[in-house]
Amino acid sequence: MLYGILIALQMIISVLLVVTILLQASKGGGLAGIAGGMMSSAVFGGRSAASFLTKATTILAALFMMNCVGMAVMTANQGNATSVTQQAVGQSQAGPVPSIPGGTTVDEGQSNQAPAQTPTQTPAQTPAQSGGK
Repeated sequence: MLYGILIALQMIISVLLVVTILLQASKGGGLAGIAGGMMSSAVFGGRSAASFLTKATTILAALFMMNCVGMAVMTANQGNATSVTQQAVGQSQAGPVPSIPGGTTVDEGQSNQAPAQTPTQTPAQTPAQSGGK
């Protein structure tokens, strides 16, 4: 339950971090000019917008890292340290014994003998073959 909340929080922080980084004005103007670059200057002022976005980026980056560390600590204490690949190999080795059509199973102790042939049934004769009309 708590791990799911941390995952959701991580996703929100990630999106906010990307947005704040992209909104910062770079030497070329950045994406800050897309949403009306003059409007963002009017809201925050010339220098305060850069300082606000810098502080927001720093805070979001710190939250991102702390959340990563928290999730790593939570998963480290689970005790079962097998990878998905190891689990798949374990399941394939412990799988059921394959069966041969005819009801017999293949064991490692048996030799590779062909399965016994079952008698085949002949198709029923048609009236033309039996001489009837």
